[in-house]
Amino acid sequence: MSLRIVHKLSLLLLATVFVTVLALGSMLAWNLRNGFSDYLAARDLDRLEQFATLVAQNAERAGGREALNAQLLDMRELLNEFALREGFAPPRTPPRPRPRAAQPPRDNVPILRRPPPRDLPPAFDTPPPDTPPPDAPPLDAPPLDAPPPRAAPFEPSPTADPDAFGSRIAVYGLDGTLLIGRPLPTGSTAMIERPIVLSGQTVAWARMLPVKPVPDAVEAHFLRQQYRSIAVMAAALMLLAVGVARWLAGHWVRPLLAVQQATARIARGEISVRLSNTRTDEIGAVVNNINRMTEGLQRLESARRRWIADISHELRTPLAVLRGEIEALTDGVRPLGPASLASLKEEILRLGALVDDLHLLAMSDLQAMPCHFVDADAAEIARKTVQRFDQRAADKGLTLHFDMPDTLKLPVRWDPKRIEQMLVNLIENSLRYTDPPGHISIALRRERGRAVLDVEDSKPGVPSEDLPRLFEALYRADATRSRHSGGSGLGLAICDAIARAHGGRSGAFASSLGGLHVHIDLPLVAGGPP
Repeated sequence: MSLRIVHKLSLLLLATVFVTVLALGSMLAWNLRNGFSDYLAARDLDRLEQFATLVAQNAERAGGREALNAQLLDMRELLNEFALREGFAPPRTPPRPRPRAAQPPRDNVPILRRPPPRDLPPAFDTPPPDTPPPDAPPLDAPPLDAPPPRAAPFEPSPTADPDAFGSRIAVYGLDGTLLIGRPLPTGSTAMIERPIVLSGQTVAWARMLPVKPVPDAVEAHFLRQQYRSIAVMAAALMLLAVGVARWLAGHWVRPLLAVQQATARIARGEISVRLSNTRTDEIGAVVNNINRMTEGLQRLESARRRWIADISHELRTPLAVLRGEIEALTDGVRPLGPASLASLKEEILRLGALVDDLHLLAMSDLQAMPCHFVDADAAEIARKTVQRFDQRAADKGLTLHFDMPDTLKLPVRWDPKRIEQMLVNLIENSLRYTDPPGHISIALRRERGRAVLDVEDSKPGVPSEDLPRLFEALYRADATRSRHSGGSGLGLAICDAIARAHGGRSGAFASSLGGLHVHIDLPLVAGGPP
């Protein structure tokens, strides 16, 4: 069982979305895993540059390069100030004990007492006997002559900086002497350092160990959260893709199903099928083409039926005359003589001409009309052909005029017999359908490297809606040009076939004389572009 196009489209869309989501999720996970450490390193580098600037500012306030070399800057105070700048809470550290200055013996310092206030009770006039004097040192204070205690070594608080920035940084002099902080491990190739610049000169280096890789547990937890988010988004996108794929497949396949059903009906012979169309894309173009195809098939079918009916009618007329003549001769109604034989011959010739014309049109439809092209003079061909109809036109009360000088020549490469046949059909058509007294004008001229032939006649005219169909075989505008004149309806169709065989074109228009204007445009050399 083969899949329908709706299922193929849906699966294609789903597969595309799945591959896209999978590729996007994989790239995102890879970027998170490999880019997180790079982000921390870049952030550390930026913080190191800011710390070096902070050290330079504090050294400038403390006395410049001498204060820095004398190690007068305290790392704990620098980190506290840096933490405030970075938005961290500074660590709570006990104040650094300061040495007390030596005091002279108390026997040499006079004790000044202030009189007690008058509003106090007498009990507060003198201190209790066991209360030390106000300026006496605390009981747990060291002796006055003891040396000052040494400062405790610097130990950065781990709560001030989550990535232990303070424990990875120190300030070294240009000669490698440790100036601020505690010593960093020597021999580390990944050490990062930035200069400390005072007055445009580098006076020290701020060095830092790179941040340690993110612990596996933390990274795994972070990536698990990201993978979970990606999976949720992928599931949501897949559900959305299912709905969109179903809608798109229906939107695309519905008109194709209608096309399939319509073509099946056309194959069964129902050429009146029409499809409604509101689309403007390629599917809409296909639907429009099918509608035009069915219209063309319907016209062809109508033309075929009309062709068969007209041919049978045209053949039945001479055959009926022949049958009547033969029956009259057989029954003895008419004697067998030269007159009856001439009548039979005339009907046979008419029937033969009709059959020849039908065969000629059939051949022109199947392939190009057979022509033999030779060098000739178009003006001479037209002049001789028109002269043959002068007497017939005069007998019908019509004036036949050929508009071309007698001395003018128009060399061409045509089939003279076919061109003569075309002129005969055009003049016969005008003679047959023009009411006397009337006028027929024939003009031949050279225009833009081509030969132009115009045949015009006077009333009656042809309705404008019938003009495009005059070159169809067996077509007549019955309102003005009926069969009583004896035409078969093939003359103009043959003219059009001859013009196309020579690489030309033909057209029918309303004449300024009141009748029909037939325009034939031919190349001087047959077989050229139309």
